Amino acid sequence: MKNLSVSNILFLVSFFALIVMSTACETTLETYDEFVKEGETVYIGAADTVFVGSGFNKLRFWVAINADPKIKKGFLESSNGEISHEFEIQRNKPGNDTISFDLDLPEGEYTFGLFLMDDAGNSSVRKEVPATVYGEKYRENLINRTVQKISAYKDHAVVSWSEAEPNTQTTTITYEDRQGVSQSIHVENESMETILSDYKRGSVFSVTSSFLPNANAIESFQASPIETELPEQYMINKANITALKLPFDASDGCYGSSYTRLTDGSTAEFWHSCEDPETNAEDLYPWVMSFDLGDPALISKFRLDERAGCCGERSPAEYQIWVTNDIDGAATGNIDEMSLEDWEEDAQAKGWTKALEVTGNSQPTFEVTISNLASEYQYVRLVGIASIGGGLAGNFNEFTFWGK
Repeated sequence: MKNLSVSNILFLVSFFALIVMSTACETTLETYDEFVKEGETVYIGAADTVFVGSGFNKLRFWVAINADPKIKKGFLESSNGEISHEFEIQRNKPGNDTISFDLDLPEGEYTFGLFLMDDAGNSSVRKEVPATVYGEKYRENLINRTVQKISAYKDHAVVSWSEAEPNTQTTTITYEDRQGVSQSIHVENESMETILSDYKRGSVFSVTSSFLPNANAIESFQASPIETELPEQYMINKANITALKLPFDASDGCYGSSYTRLTDGSTAEFWHSCEDPETNAEDLYPWVMSFDLGDPALISKFRLDERAGCCGERSPAEYQIWVTNDIDGAATGNIDEMSLEDWEEDAQAKGWTKALEVTGNSQPTFEVTISNLASEYQYVRLVGIASIGGGLAGNFNEFTFWGK
């Protein structure tokens, strides 16, 4: 066999290469034909951004679309295919724009696919959109901001609040003033106290909190109102109470005590009588203490707190409360040098009115109702006649008066 020349070899290589290339092209064309035999697929630009706002049994969609003029409408479909919604796209300006629409839905969690489309039916790729719809079940489980305490005073009440929940929008308190007119106050989340001016004592006020379920909510949800009764009685402001210290009244006492401790608002410190019957008889049973309440009040209740952890038997078993509005010439005789009956007669002659008389008390700490006063009084006297234990010394922590 003759050796092939170089030129012949090159010819053969080229020939076989053409055959291989021809075969490959044929295969590629067949593959391409498989995809385009029903026509080319045209895709529309997808929504740039989809923002969803939650409402009461509804959603609000904001769809950001690009400048593609072929985009004419959109289609929204739930992942389970049960909900579908087609919407028209009407631009308000050329180029990029945002359109919005509302969709009424039952309460629940949803995942939607959103497509943009042209008039020929070509669509964008699917844009997945999760959303939450809130409704009556959510609203029924809302809890109003909690009232921790109500402090009642003569002309106003102070409502103390718990911390507001993170999704609380605001709280509204509605109450009735003394003229019977309804008043409303919007309480910001940062406020821990609310003052109710000129409130009607014993009336009912309501608390209603509104909530935004999430940052994307388009409306707030109100909890069912909670009604609370305002106190019929108010604590007389202890900061305004001063000791009159009329002649023959008890002294500031001994062992570091003073009159101010009896109305300082704290039960941590006590008043203790001086115990020498020769020089401090005014401190020992029977004794008298007189106070200026600061303002006239229809006195309705009195409380005495015993000395904490000690000496409860020194609280009064028998006592009286007297009131007046005229302190000039109201000084009475020495109760330690006259009978109780004579002292009472003298007190009445000096303009005092007996508001309360108690015998047989056995409670070292007690509250007692004063129900027979029809007028307001500014000055009050507590008369201790006998102690629970029968001794002469007096020892207690705090006096508190209420009005109504």
